[in-house]
Amino acid sequence: MADLLASRPSSADPANDDTEQGGESSTGTPLASSGQRTRLVLDTSVLIADPTCVLEFRDVDVVVPLTVVEELDGLKTRSDDVGRAARTALRTLEDLRVEHGGSLAKPVTTGTGTTTLQIEINNIRKHLLIEHGLDPSIPDNRIIGAAIGQSDFGPTTMVSNDAALRIKAAHLGVTAQAHAPSRSGQPVSAVGWTTIDATYESIDCLYAAGAVACDAVTEPGVDLRENEFAVLRCGSQSALARTVGDEFVLLPHAPAEPWGLRPRNKEQRFALELLLDPDISVIALDGRAGTGKTLLAIAAGLEMVVEQRRYERLAIYRPLVPVGRADVGFLPGGLDEKLDPWMSAIHDAIVALTDQGNSHDARRLIDELTERGQLSLESVTFLRGRSLQRQFVVVDEAQNLEPTTLRTILTRVGDGTKVIFTGDTSQIDAPYLGEANNALSVLTSAFADQRCFGHITLTACERSDVASLAAELL
Repeated sequence: MADLLASRPSSADPANDDTEQGGESSTGTPLASSGQRTRLVLDTSVLIADPTCVLEFRDVDVVVPLTVVEELDGLKTRSDDVGRAARTALRTLEDLRVEHGGSLAKPVTTGTGTTTLQIEINNIRKHLLIEHGLDPSIPDNRIIGAAIGQSDFGPTTMVSNDAALRIKAAHLGVTAQAHAPSRSGQPVSAVGWTTIDATYESIDCLYAAGAVACDAVTEPGVDLRENEFAVLRCGSQSALARTVGDEFVLLPHAPAEPWGLRPRNKEQRFALELLLDPDISVIALDGRAGTGKTLLAIAAGLEMVVEQRRYERLAIYRPLVPVGRADVGFLPGGLDEKLDPWMSAIHDAIVALTDQGNSHDARRLIDELTERGQLSLESVTFLRGRSLQRQFVVVDEAQNLEPTTLRTILTRVGDGTKVIFTGDTSQIDAPYLGEANNALSVLTSAFADQRCFGHITLTACERSDVASLAAELL
């Protein structure tokens, strides 16, 4: 978690407090001013985005209002990722309840440092909600009321991925912040490459030997992650390299051109280096619209499957999330016909890879490769229970996937399979997700510095001048 700030304690007199079920909070007497621990009040959106997060916090007191449990109970019957996350969160709470004697009304340890967890049913400050024009019968307002009540017992922070709830909580004097799920304690590289001022001698040595020790180029204390790229510069002299172990490895002078696609900038070239490296099995390509994420992934997949035959199939998966929640309803035809509108973006990318940019040629290529079993276009919905062997897998629009779905996908990966996640974290259409808690961001954070993982953020729009202006100005 980021640095947590103490909230402003409520100035209301506890003797005049409108607590529910009349009584004192189950936490007992307020703590003294010295040695107070931070209390985190979790919103439903946090447990949907990261169902097991209550086991990850360290050295804080986690409070889950009973209203959150009720909302999870209402969501658990859904058949999508939200329903699965709700069921996982409830099972996590249930396991803790059983482990500690059958009740979470009083704080219990979670096994992570000195962290405690409790479900709070009392001390909801209804009169303060009413004074500020908030309806206490609305679940979000009751969660805020619970956070206000907790501020009497120590510094309290409301953790929620709902911006409106954070605004209302802050208005009532409770510190509020978003939750960014991460299994990595290290900060995440923003773009996957960096520029380093080097000496003429180190660059000459890199060109002569093909590799040079990182310590010979960088200053002490500079932290470079595995598979992070570097632009080494010294005056007019420069070199492109990739971090492998404790060395900078020189990139080939001539860039690779998979399926005839030539990279237009250094970021695209870095992405192709990762895509065409069989030792890198998980890749995250992030970037705004028009930067070439999907195009690069498909071009590399076609090259590795059709030309080099390193993989048996190029499998492209997309989540079925409508833009702007404008669902088109039921579609006629069989499964392929139903999926066709969702796969139009893949068709457009293959059009760009044909010699003349012809739609008919692209459709003929798709049909031919599909008949030969070398290409499949599917929904992420159909991945559960699968085992992906020797496949080049592209998961497009990964920013619309829940972190729980990310785990489902990666646990399907078999021997010899390469998985590429592409997406734009600034364009998220799925509810409960933000720029920090979607599958693409969580993957980049959790897998940082792993030998099998590479990440590049593409920033230059190459689709057209209009697309570049739209992405920059709108």
